[in-house]
Amino acid sequence: MSSSWTPDESSEVLLAESGWLQGAVASSIAYGIGVTLFFLCFHLLIRQMTRANYKKSLPLLIYITIDVILGTLFMASLADFTQLAFIQYRDYPGGPNAFENNMFGIPVDMLGNVCGVLMMALSDGLVVWRCMVIYRGCMVPVWIIMLFPCLMLAASIALGIMWLLQLASSSPFFTSTNINYTVPYLSLSLALNIIITIAIVLRLLTYRHRITKALGSRFGAQYTSIAAMIVESAALYSTFSLALLILFLLNNPISAAFIELLPQIQVSTDN
Repeated sequence: MSSSWTPDESSEVLLAESGWLQGAVASSIAYGIGVTLFFLCFHLLIRQMTRANYKKSLPLLIYITIDVILGTLFMASLADFTQLAFIQYRDYPGGPNAFENNMFGIPVDMLGNVCGVLMMALSDGLVVWRCMVIYRGCMVPVWIIMLFPCLMLAASIALGIMWLLQLASSSPFFTSTNINYTVPYLSLSLALNIIITIAIVLRLLTYRHRITKALGSRFGAQYTSIAAMIVESAALYSTFSLALLILFLLNNPISAAFIELLPQIQVSTDN
């Protein structure tokens, strides 16, 4: 390949554009995995639904359906925004990378941003709900146990809203502040998932200890399996989220790829 075909841009700009484009491709792969898991879960829930348990299955069906709709809108927004930057407005001053940085708040991209925040809020809410279910019947009143996780969830949602307003607004309140809400928003969501995952695993291992103590070591293996699944799903999201935070704080252009990928990863781990 001739080097004369390479755009007259710095290596940092080319890396940022490559990361963005490859992030869009990787996000579409994660979306495909999420859609596959949606159909598997939907089929399983429908097959197991009866008149006796439909009140338990129906909310889960609604949840995964909303999740896949938001994921589809997110991918449509990402694909359209990528097309605008690399095809329709590729002669924008500074190239696609500048277009991405300067046009992050246009309607087509804000659609994806809003869907991403909603997907993460639903996923965080699901984790909190799992914790509440696991801790029912505990000696300590469940509302005391859930108070801190619920406050963290509310704070995470509030920071997500502030992040969206910062992206879309030209208000002096946002333009004059040095606070970038990306880091506190993602950090709080990561901390919420890690803390609640640890709390759930501890509760499951406590159940396992009590059962094996009463009935023998042959019993209680299912609690270990459930704990392992929860840890594995949380580890995948936490790894991507932590990598995004580190790259973002280092101002590494590859962070754009992780931003595009993170909502789909979180939804896939939920299913």
